[in-house]
Amino acid sequence: MDRVGSEAAMGELLREKSDEFNDVAAALRFVHERLPQILQHPPPDIFPIPTPTLTNTSNSSNSINGGGSSNSNNNSTRTGLTGLRRCRGMLQEVEPVVSLYRASPTDFFGDTHTDDVALLEATRYYVIPVPGNAHFYNQQDGEEDRAATHQPHVEMEFASIDRKRRGRSPEGKSFDDHNPPLEQQDTTVERDTRIRREETLSHEKNEHNLEVSVPLYQQLNLPHPPLSTTLHTACIVTVIHHGGFEREQLKLNDVVDFFGFIEDNSNSSCVNDTAELDEFEIFGTWHAENLPPALLSRMICMSWRHVYTTPERPILSPYFENKRPFVVQYFANTICQGDVLLAEYILLHLCARVITRESATPIGDVPLRVEGDGINPEQWSMWMRSVAPVGEVLLGEKQLLNSKTRIAPKQDHNVNVLRSGILQLANGTHVTLDCHVISKASNVVHEGIFAVMHRQVLPLEYPYQTHELPIDLNFLALSTNRAENDIEFLRLAVSVRWQPETLMDAATSPALKPDEVREYLAQVRCVCRRFDTGDVCKSRRLADRLVSFAEQEPRWNNRDSFIHNNSFSMAAALMRSCAASFGRELINDEDVEHVLSLERQRVARIQ
Repeated sequence: MDRVGSEAAMGELLREKSDEFNDVAAALRFVHERLPQILQHPPPDIFPIPTPTLTNTSNSSNSINGGGSSNSNNNSTRTGLTGLRRCRGMLQEVEPVVSLYRASPTDFFGDTHTDDVALLEATRYYVIPVPGNAHFYNQQDGEEDRAATHQPHVEMEFASIDRKRRGRSPEGKSFDDHNPPLEQQDTTVERDTRIRREETLSHEKNEHNLEVSVPLYQQLNLPHPPLSTTLHTACIVTVIHHGGFEREQLKLNDVVDFFGFIEDNSNSSCVNDTAELDEFEIFGTWHAENLPPALLSRMICMSWRHVYTTPERPILSPYFENKRPFVVQYFANTICQGDVLLAEYILLHLCARVITRESATPIGDVPLRVEGDGINPEQWSMWMRSVAPVGEVLLGEKQLLNSKTRIAPKQDHNVNVLRSGILQLANGTHVTLDCHVISKASNVVHEGIFAVMHRQVLPLEYPYQTHELPIDLNFLALSTNRAENDIEFLRLAVSVRWQPETLMDAATSPALKPDEVREYLAQVRCVCRRFDTGDVCKSRRLADRLVSFAEQEPRWNNRDSFIHNNSFSMAAALMRSCAASFGRELINDEDVEHVLSLERQRVARIQ
């Protein structure tokens, strides 16, 4: 850790590898590939922020509007973090333009300009704490309740006339509006452009009444109020492109660990290609101007890796086989209140994930509907949050019946920012739906939930088009009605009637703790799962078995023409999930029979 734990040590390593490879980009690639391997323990996290920082920022209008000494003090609070840091969060937005990073192998983190500087492409990502997640950030139980009673509000301006811009000189050095090159300081064009820019901004300010009171989480562009006040924060991460980097590797809604060093806001080495054009100044500097510096960090990324996509260490099958029955027991003895059949379905539901797509249809996920008397969605959501690896979000009355709520992300062309919506969640997030509330919601809500649940795409609304982003979410629909009385798209193929029994006594209390269940589910999420398509006989035998089962259980087949909600498709997804719950990649005959046995019991409850 000492070898790379400081900027000086990392700079020395980059200098050595640049000399060895004769290329600073190759040196960066070396660090990117090796850094996660040599870290014995995760470095200190950027999230959450210290409570005093939030308190000072929330109470200071100067820090919000970008002026005064309070802004300077708060800025130093975040940029004063030294040493290698980790930023674990969700990619909420990608800067729409590619920047250039001045990389000097002899002084990588310095601000001196040497002859050996190389201009490397770089992409900036707006990273936020994972919505609905507390365990990533070591938050204690009850933080959510305290956060709900204290949602800071601030006075914000969506456009600032005192906007600072970085441009490019021919030498690759940075300059801004306050210190332009000498040859540009007295030109008539520059003065005319400034007048036009100020007139434009003044007109927009009057037209849109930009000074409004908004919750702090919305100013930070968080889709939901964070579970703790200390998670009112965000980070702009600069990822420098090297030989092995492709922009497609990092996508919106991914959960990523970024490892790097906090960047001084006043000394950025990134230069925007389009920043030379004054017309672009009316769009802002992408999140930077209107956010309190004490809440917004900037990181120069040295390495990154996705979270919960591949195991950090090899996990053998006995781990899954030994843990699985205890996980089922945990669900049966807690949220399911003695209903073992429902506990099995909860397990398979949580183990499922989107593994591929065929003709725009998601394959692998298992939306689950649970119906029963006295279901409390808030209580179920609380239980799910305690075990969900990525996060848990409840979509209930507060979220869906508020006319001011933004459902899907929408581009704000005034400031060139993608405003988040409540459906923008990290891939792998578990979503609890209140069917009764959804029945009273608007058509916009219905269309949005249908898109994310059945098509697993998130609509991104831009001025002239809507882009559909592939996602991976788990949906649990809770209802007190019979299926035929719910909205059509909530009549899910996998619907279980909840039959709670007598509460468990102390002798049958769960053998596992919530964090152990969560760790098991996180490891299952990393397991590949598939049918052996190379064995034609086995595929034919499976098809015949499903057809035979449909004939034996006529009420099982819902005959839904929509493939994602078809009984046969969901049975295959349950089998994949079953194999993964045992730590197996290939589905075998035992998985098939286990799922069909569960399905037979489930159908028997439907009267």
